[in-house]
Amino acid sequence: MPNKIAKILVVDDNRQVLEQVNHILAEEGFEISFIPKGEFLFQRLDRQEFDLVLLDVNLPGISGYDLLQEIRKHPKYHNLPVIIITGEDEDTTLTKCFALGAQDYIRKPINHLVLKVRVSSVISASRFHLNQIKNEREEALQARMKMLSSQMNPHFIFNALSSIQEFILSNETDKAIDYVSEFAGLMRQNLENSLVPYITLADELQFLETYLSLERTRFNNSFEFEIVLEIDEFQDIMVPPMIIQPYLENAIIHGLRKVDRIGKLTLLVKEQNNRIQCIITDNGIGRKQAELDNPRKHRSIAMSNIEARLELLNLDAKMKEFKVVIEDIVENDSPAGTIVSLCFPNDLH
Repeated sequence: MPNKIAKILVVDDNRQVLEQVNHILAEEGFEISFIPKGEFLFQRLDRQEFDLVLLDVNLPGISGYDLLQEIRKHPKYHNLPVIIITGEDEDTTLTKCFALGAQDYIRKPINHLVLKVRVSSVISASRFHLNQIKNEREEALQARMKMLSSQMNPHFIFNALSSIQEFILSNETDKAIDYVSEFAGLMRQNLENSLVPYITLADELQFLETYLSLERTRFNNSFEFEIVLEIDEFQDIMVPPMIIQPYLENAIIHGLRKVDRIGKLTLLVKEQNNRIQCIITDNGIGRKQAELDNPRKHRSIAMSNIEARLELLNLDAKMKEFKVVIEDIVENDSPAGTIVSLCFPNDLH
């Protein structure tokens, strides 16, 4: 039997059957619960998760077969394994049992060995199937996230090559050489990072430091940046690669690039309530003005991809662990920049 204790719900109004089933299965390490009427079934299932239902055919009120039909139609419990308990003849039971979607059946009087073998077999098969589905789902999610990450790389390369082109056209050879050298190192790191689901926070911040330096050079030192780390023990913290960079790029391209003053960009990384918070603040033109300057409502590839990646990461985490909140900074009734807060778990691995 699997290491995890299997929970079985027995639906039967016969006390003798209940005692017999409990005696046989409890000795095998199963956790047994009982209800005498089918009308209580879904209330009980809502309160506790079960691995298997042993369902008697002849229940007071609704029959076991009708109840099985309701289980198979239920959006939450339609895959729940069910074994029918019956005193009917074998041919009739087999036809109804498998037509309605039961995994197996047990005839009365209950044989101890048959009960143990069939219950263990159904639970093992169900767990194997669920584990297979889980593995396939995780593989599909990882493949999708890798694809999105690989789509972000060409976008990043295109912008960098455009900068090199501008330096060459402006006869700024020294700048072009320095930029190419830094860019080559950054791309090597970027490609290495894209091969794994998570990298260390230290590696990510080093990557972002180089990236922001290149962007500052690209835009003729029109903005200043600062990376602030307020975490003492950060060596073992892991983060998804290229999850922060698109928001920094968005702040530079759509916010800071168009201001008539020296731009300021700050990345604050801190830990709070077992979560990592990355807060990106800029003193750019703000979202409303950026939308007015972009009449075609064109969305960057990087931002579309990062939103898709966050959705996939949340699916992988089975809960909304990855969260982004974007707020406008307003001073004297005028836009004064944007704050992006990105949160994710501090125990990724």
